[in-house]
Amino acid sequence: MESTKATTILNDILQKLSLLTKEDELAQDIMEEEVKEEVVAAESNEDVIEEVKEELNEESTEVEEVEAQEESTDLMEGYVTEENFKATISSMKAELDALKEAVKGELQEYKSQKEELSKQLEKLSEEPAAEPIKHSPEAETKGKLDINLRNSNRPLSTMDRVLSRINS
Repeated sequence: MESTKATTILNDILQKLSLLTKEDELAQDIMEEEVKEEVVAAESNEDVIEEVKEELNEESTEVEEVEAQEESTDLMEGYVTEENFKATISSMKAELDALKEAVKGELQEYKSQKEELSKQLEKLSEEPAAEPIKHSPEAETKGKLDINLRNSNRPLSTMDRVLSRINS
């Protein structure tokens, strides 16, 4: 994703540079045509020609200086200066070192906890687990529960007689 972003930025810069160079060429062509027209009109006067050439040179240098300043400011807006880059990298390295130290501290803490737990495990493994369980085949009953669920006011039915024989 980073490479596609960088590629698009570089393509934009190249397009802007090509537009600037095309504009420069067009401006120079127009200026040359103006100079030629002025030279043709003032062929007899050499001083005028020299002044026009000097003015043209001055204007072209001023235009080039302005364009160079614009280019440098336009191009430098999207880029990081070397000082800023180095400062950012050094701050990131400092943060990374601080994080490494924090992780090492936590790792030491975990190792000490692990050692303590292993010592506790050894102590506990030396002791017997619990009293052994003994099987007792004899069932102990505390007493027979006598629960009467029927209504004593009604006469015994066939079902009541069958159940009473089963339970006795």
